[in-house]
Amino acid sequence: MIRSLLYIFLTFHIFCCHSMELKIGLLRNIQLKSVKITTIDHYFITASNSNLKKELDSKASLNIKSNHNKVQILFNDQLLGEFDTIYVNKRTKDTCVFTLTGKNPSFRKRTYYGEMEIFSNKGKLTLVNTVDLEKYLVGVLESEVGLHQTKDFYKVHSIISRTYALKNQYKFIHEGFNLTDLVNCQVYKGKMYKNQNIINAVKETRNLILVDENMDYITAAYFSNSGGQTNNVEDVWLKALPYLRSIHDPYSVHGYNYEWEKTISKKSWINYLHTKFQFPIDNALAINSACNFKQEIRHKYLIDWMYRIPLTEIRKDWKLKSTYFSIFDKGNGELTLKGKGFGHGVGLSQEGAMKMIDLGYDFLDVLRFYYTDVHLIDRRMRDFYLID
Repeated sequence: MIRSLLYIFLTFHIFCCHSMELKIGLLRNIQLKSVKITTIDHYFITASNSNLKKELDSKASLNIKSNHNKVQILFNDQLLGEFDTIYVNKRTKDTCVFTLTGKNPSFRKRTYYGEMEIFSNKGKLTLVNTVDLEKYLVGVLESEVGLHQTKDFYKVHSIISRTYALKNQYKFIHEGFNLTDLVNCQVYKGKMYKNQNIINAVKETRNLILVDENMDYITAAYFSNSGGQTNNVEDVWLKALPYLRSIHDPYSVHGYNYEWEKTISKKSWINYLHTKFQFPIDNALAINSACNFKQEIRHKYLIDWMYRIPLTEIRKDWKLKSTYFSIFDKGNGELTLKGKGFGHGVGLSQEGAMKMIDLGYDFLDVLRFYYTDVHLIDRRMRDFYLID
């Protein structure tokens, strides 16, 4: 039987450190044909189906090129050969760092912890960074959250980002890695600022994850601002989950992304509804309702359930900040959409979490508020609870 959130949080301290590594597919939005690797620490390179093993000292430089389905390695302008897969491995168990610089196409130098695996597919390089989970999280927080936040807010994000990574660790396994470094997973740009608050927050929440009553990793959804009320998950995505329920959120009110406004053409709006959803444009009452739609609390559909027009579709098609908006007919052929919040509205509001922490709540209070009846445990305890 699982006891309180705080009790479980405290028990993690009895465990010794146990690392876990992830494979991150880098720069998946780029048709990468050539890249430069510079070692900051001591590495060596090997290749599949080859006796190649070359030690690389600090500041060694490799040029890697794709040649159809082979990877070509040049070291100090000397061709070492073409291989199916090459590996850039650490020579010690210590933390090691290397850099990547784009050659074709070009991109600015990025620095990464860990090791690298490189192979080619149809003339495009695939770069896979093997990195310790906790080092990866430092990079995620630097990329997703940025600088100048409180340590407790970084603790919140450490836990939900770790939970997300573990829940989705098989998402891209068919492509040779666990996760990408893009927004379809979590943005990860490697070792960036070395912000001490972020490093401490990840260290102090090491291995902590959020699970539901069945010990499954939760869907640790988050967004910018709720507009004062979060969404039920089934009103945005398909499956209802007991821990992602709509709640009144006073902490997001008057945040930076609390309110927004957009003016659109009434004619375009009506044509859109008719074309995409077969809305009855010959029904004056229906048209009036569609042009004077009000949301005091969050709705799933425009007007009501009868027309089955999802607000999520409207948000996507009209590029709105949220689904939490009301419509006002200005009487001059234009409609004003007055909205609240920014993002899908499911789970944790980042601006709300910041406000809670400013008011004196800690990271545990924030997690309890936005995720209903979840449990915070050490990830290494999960198997024990599953067996129990």
